Amino acid sequence: MLDYQNLPPQYSNNLQIFNATSITGGSQWQQWIKPRGISMVHILLLGSGGGGGGSVAGAASTAAGGAGGGSAAQSIACFPAAFLPDVLYVSVSYGGKGGVGGAGSTGNGSYVAIYPDPAITTNHLLMAASGGGGGGVAAGATAGSAGSAGAVTTIANCCLAGLGMFGWGTAATNVSLVGQAGIIGGTTVAGGNLTLPTTGLIVTGGTGGGGLPAVSTGGSAGGSFTVPAGNLFYPPNPGGIGGSTTPTAGGNGSNGLSFINKLFYFYGGTGGASSGMSASAGLAGGNGGNGGFGCGGGGGGGSYTGYGPANGGNGGNGLCVITCW
Repeated sequence: MLDYQNLPPQYSNNLQIFNATSITGGSQWQQWIKPRGISMVHILLLGSGGGGGGSVAGAASTAAGGAGGGSAAQSIACFPAAFLPDVLYVSVSYGGKGGVGGAGSTGNGSYVAIYPDPAITTNHLLMAASGGGGGGVAAGATAGSAGSAGAVTTIANCCLAGLGMFGWGTAATNVSLVGQAGIIGGTTVAGGNLTLPTTGLIVTGGTGGGGLPAVSTGGSAGGSFTVPAGNLFYPPNPGGIGGSTTPTAGGNGSNGLSFINKLFYFYGGTGGASSGMSASAGLAGGNGGNGGFGCGGGGGGGSYTGYGPANGGNGGNGLCVITCW
């Protein structure tokens, strides 16, 4: 029926964003209070990403790059407001720290619960697991191992998950999307590149740092992003640029991107590049970039003997967005 008097619609909407406050999963909680006059509640929840791995300093061909950290899992659901209590408790975690001469730290999970206790899984409405830290380079030319992807949450761990609508709770096991693993660092070559996920996941892992090449060569680049061909919205995000034979230091990786072209989509950090070398000298590798929300940090690039190792980038913080109408 047309409204010729141009009266405003008889409904309200409300969007609340909860940022990270927890150093460890479930250590701090924020309250969401159900607004009046709503009928539906949509929740998007991201755990935090893992930190990128750091590199080591070494002679030519002996200092590999650190690996990118893994992304968190994501959970999304829509609930009839009448099915939910008047207060929900939200815990959102800070990202894992980038490695300094070693592996990056694993992130922490985020929670939406009817009671603020992370150990009582039956009280969880949603949970999003964290990404794993990227492997660091302990010694030699072995690149750090990729940070693990955040795991999915299962209905068996969330008693109220089946209350959601639009397919939520209909699968036998999955009630969230698994995260994306980070990318391994380079040995004497560029860090590994990352292809954007096509599973519906809106967060990515981090890319690997470049490994230190042979004498009298330019440094190896940090890993970058491979974006869909012909796309209009997803920009490239380059890794660090390898140092020259002058020599020059390896370039730092790029920080992850958030809200790309106003899309609710996030990139991880890219890997730092390794130092370029002359016959007898080189410099420091570049640090990995920090991850966007829920994303992994980039790995550090290989450094020459006498210089400090390059650091991995920090994993992105978790995030919770609750929209109701």
